[in-house]
Amino acid sequence: MIEREAVLNLIDEMRASIPDDLQHAQEVLGHREALMNEAKDAAERMRREADEHFRQRTDQHEVVLAARKEAQEIVLKARDDAQRELAQVGEQIAVSRRDLDEYSLTLLRRLEANLNANLGQIRQGIEGLLEKQRRGGVEDDEAR
Repeated sequence: MIEREAVLNLIDEMRASIPDDLQHAQEVLGHREALMNEAKDAAERMRREADEHFRQRTDQHEVVLAARKEAQEIVLKARDDAQRELAQVGEQIAVSRRDLDEYSLTLLRRLEANLNANLGQIRQGIEGLLEKQRRGGVEDDEAR
């Protein structure tokens, strides 16, 4: 007979573990969004600072040129930093997805092995009953 409790326990184990992994993936995605928002805020803050700096120095031509250059460098650096952080978060998400896929595959393979073992037991039980019926049918014919 099938070990019903073993199969149910395995299914419960899968149900319990997958939400944890999904929660972890959602946390990583949330962290990614927070990093993106921080990077955008930092870039906007830097842009505003550069604009303010630019306005304060518009009366001197050389200072104006230097401020423009500095503002451009700040914006480029902020973009580079944001892209670097986004790439790192993307890598973390990819690793988390691979880990989750591997874990899910392991659980599914374990479930498949258990189901195959149980299916083998079921087949043996069926064969045993069929054999018993065949012998029982012969014995009933001889008794008549």
